[in-house]
Amino acid sequence: MYRFEQLLEVQIPLVNKFYKHCRYSSKAGRGEVIFVLKGDAGIVAAVRLEPKNDGWYFLRAMCVDPSLRGQGVGSQLLKSIEAFLSSSRVYCFPFDHLVDFYSQASFVVFSPDIAPSFIKDACLRYQQQGRKICIMANHCFA
Repeated sequence: MYRFEQLLEVQIPLVNKFYKHCRYSSKAGRGEVIFVLKGDAGIVAAVRLEPKNDGWYFLRAMCVDPSLRGQGVGSQLLKSIEAFLSSSRVYCFPFDHLVDFYSQASFVVFSPDIAPSFIKDACLRYQQQGRKICIMANHCFA
């Protein structure tokens, strides 16, 4: 079993070291909400929630140690952040093959046509780059 915790801003280098270990190009920044699962050897999974416009958070850079993928660690991390998700408006841009995974955490696919412009515009830019993604959110856009 893994320990769940929210990292403090001074601990950002720990999550960035984890991302680098996983060959993940993302880096955490100041002001982000960062949650991790830790094992005896350190971080085994991490997710960042970046504050955006109008009180929204962008769920990004969810990463599980490659040696632990497919073992439910990502699902455990999502379950661990349920309290944050239930009290915050959060959206993400998952790759199409991850829609079912994020649906486990009550995320729902939304059409870009009904999304706020800061969400829709970013998603459309990624899609124009050829990324097979969609918009999912844990609360209605209305």
